[in-house]
Amino acid sequence: MNYQPAYSRGGFVADYSADVRADFIRKVYGLLFLTLAVTVGVGALAAPLGPAIAPFTLPLFIVGIICVIALNFARRVPVLNVALLLLFGAIQGAIFGPYLAMANDAAPGIGAEAGWTTIAVFGGLTAYVFASRKDFSFLGGMLFVSLIALIVAGIVMMFVHAAWASMAYCVIGILIFSGYVLYDTSQIILRLGPEDAVVGAIALYLDFVNLFLLILDLLSLRRR
Repeated sequence: MNYQPAYSRGGFVADYSADVRADFIRKVYGLLFLTLAVTVGVGALAAPLGPAIAPFTLPLFIVGIICVIALNFARRVPVLNVALLLLFGAIQGAIFGPYLAMANDAAPGIGAEAGWTTIAVFGGLTAYVFASRKDFSFLGGMLFVSLIALIVAGIVMMFVHAAWASMAYCVIGILIFSGYVLYDTSQIILRLGPEDAVVGAIALYLDFVNLFLLILDLLSLRRR
């Protein structure tokens, strides 16, 4: 069914009919799963190429940031927004594939354990928001400040090598991004417009990937 005429009136997707809302949710999570699949696929290809990819890690990271910035401007431009989203997912796979391979060599099975744990946390929080229909917009300011503090702490951690501090950093980071899952999911349900499927997908993608990396680091620290 073509919903384009209904979309033209603007507003939040929550104000539209049940069919339009369901279609929007399917688009968001379809794009999320597709981007994660691209990340996993590229990561699997990049995993054995760690030494070759290592010199390009910083350039890839910069290109990833450029993709996010470009996506912010092109978020409602059909085809281009999806292309930028998938390109960003591919870049993340190229960066983190070798890292995950090294972690798995040091502790066999830890990647799968981190993956299933992330799916459980992400899925549980998502289900809670959909079931409760609560608006978690009030978390936005607090989460942003906490994220800035986490970034600053991450820079400090580059010079402070203490196992307890690293574990605390991971636990706090997991709590912050768990909060972002609640916040972003409620935004998708209540605050985004019908043309903002890519916006919702990139937000959830970043939440999922950061949760995964923090859980992976925490599990690695526990096994040492």
